[in-house]
Amino acid sequence: MWKNSREKVGFILFLVVVAVFLFVAPFFLLPQIYAGREGWLNTAPPNSIILELWEIDTFEGGTASRAHFLEKQAYLFQTRTLDTYILVRELSVEQAKTMLEQGATPDLVSFGIGAGDLVQSRAQDLSDIEGVRADVGAGGIFEGERLAVPWCMGGYLLCASTQEQLQSDTKIITGYAQNVPNKALTDVYINRLDTSKFTQYTAYEEYLKNPESTVLLGTQRDFYRLNNRVKNGSLDSISYEYLADFTDLVQYIAVTATEERAITHAREFVEFLVSSEIQNKLTSIGMFSVNGEAIYNNEYADFERALNNKLATINVFTSAVKITELQNKR
Repeated sequence: MWKNSREKVGFILFLVVVAVFLFVAPFFLLPQIYAGREGWLNTAPPNSIILELWEIDTFEGGTASRAHFLEKQAYLFQTRTLDTYILVRELSVEQAKTMLEQGATPDLVSFGIGAGDLVQSRAQDLSDIEGVRADVGAGGIFEGERLAVPWCMGGYLLCASTQEQLQSDTKIITGYAQNVPNKALTDVYINRLDTSKFTQYTAYEEYLKNPESTVLLGTQRDFYRLNNRVKNGSLDSISYEYLADFTDLVQYIAVTATEERAITHAREFVEFLVSSEIQNKLTSIGMFSVNGEAIYNNEYADFERALNNKLATINVFTSAVKITELQNKR
């Protein structure tokens, strides 16, 4: 059959390559399909249920996309249930608002502060879902009902070239104006905070211009950026002070389905998302767990320990007007 042993070996290698491709292809192709590729909805078995999950980012994440993380977990959930397919759509607040006005009806919504007004009237009560920290979980309670469950979180920290800069009264703190980060600061630091209107990234850029005389009030995203710069040699070592009393950088998930079967399956996905198995995977996107467990054993460990202290937060259903009032009261 074989002219020589080389042909035989070549054919065996070809079969191995084909087998490997067939095994790994779903892990690469299905996330693309979940992102909205045409034709996928027609491939689900007749008795399956298809849920639509909207991922609305209102603050920067960690090291990778939260939408892609949700896609991967949605695929894993489908392989476990065999009948539940979850289509993940990544939307801005304005896009979500427009789609709702046009009559769109998502079954699940992942969101942070700034999108609560879009979700609150549609959300189902999830009070019986357990496994999340009481302090962070309180941010999803509205009028006595748990309308949203946290599934990942970030935090604030001060970044400086040296520890002395963090303590110095003369060093200006470049602040990120997301919601009320100054509530995370003690009065000692408040007086040093530059109140200019920075975005998260422009605050980071401002710090890089003059790190010797500036302190950055940053988030988990800045922690990732600065650590990368130190590792590649483009920045000297950084001293950090992790702010352990407050965070409003929490991503919640709500069930907004209206049909009974869809509600049941959507609730099961929320429980799946906050399970220890999935929470441990948050290291892949540089975010922190909401169940209080330690998931890091690297440079993130100290940051994680600080955030695992009891935290104050802002209710995710707080309107933009009330957030402005809170800022003005400080």
